[in-house]
Amino acid sequence: MPKKSFLCAAAFAVCAAAFAQAPSDPSQFIGLTLADLYGRYGVPKTVYPVRGAAAWQDDVVFLYDAAEFFVSGNRVWQVKIRSAFNIREGDPKAQVELVIGPGQDYDAFTVFRLPGSVWPLSLRINWDGAGRAQALYVYRSDF
Repeated sequence: MPKKSFLCAAAFAVCAAAFAQAPSDPSQFIGLTLADLYGRYGVPKTVYPVRGAAAWQDDVVFLYDAAEFFVSGNRVWQVKIRSAFNIREGDPKAQVELVIGPGQDYDAFTVFRLPGSVWPLSLRINWDGAGRAQALYVYRSDF
């Protein structure tokens, strides 16, 4: 194998292994540009559109092993992760509230405000029928 190809493959493997583990604070992803995503994590596994309630709410989603990045206007505004803030998919709602405190309840999800960012951020957790975390989203709540 030529030296250049070996180095590229090694760099990709290190990057992929590092990103396979979700960060403890996914709010660091909010505001990344497409160049940032490609530079840090390489080419996504897939890219797909998500239709919003109105045309201005349409997104393009970049799927990687540990997260899905929702992009609008060339910036990440929302990220879907499997775990964050010591909360994981499958955790019961009571346990989540012990970890992060109370949030604003809606029918099938709860929204928690996240302090300490340049933008107002929220964590939305969707619940399954048994009251367990089904999906976790960190997003710009002013978007």
